[in-house]
Amino acid sequence: MTAFIIFGVIMTISVGLFMGLILTSGMNDGIFKNILMLILALVIGFGITGIAFGERDYEAKKWNNGICPHCNTEWHFQSAARDKSVTTYFYTCENGHILETRNLFQKN
Repeated sequence: MTAFIIFGVIMTISVGLFMGLILTSGMNDGIFKNILMLILALVIGFGITGIAFGERDYEAKKWNNGICPHCNTEWHFQSAARDKSVTTYFYTCENGHILETRNLFQKN
């Protein structure tokens, strides 16, 4: 939870405020503009954070603690592929099932 809040504040300050400034640039100066800009910054910053953490949680469920849900055998790291700025990791089980993630998981 602490990491979510820290990352959310960082995204609010870096991305959210920038987008809030852009979206409220045509408004007259005043308290309403500043409040709206702050609300937009928080929504955008914590929205991006929610998406990033949600993707990580979804992939952790697919990882299933390193066990293939189809045959109950262990996932083994097979390979990785990089496309521009995204790295995709591939895992296979003994029966040929394939798991594809954007997060590198390791067995405990």
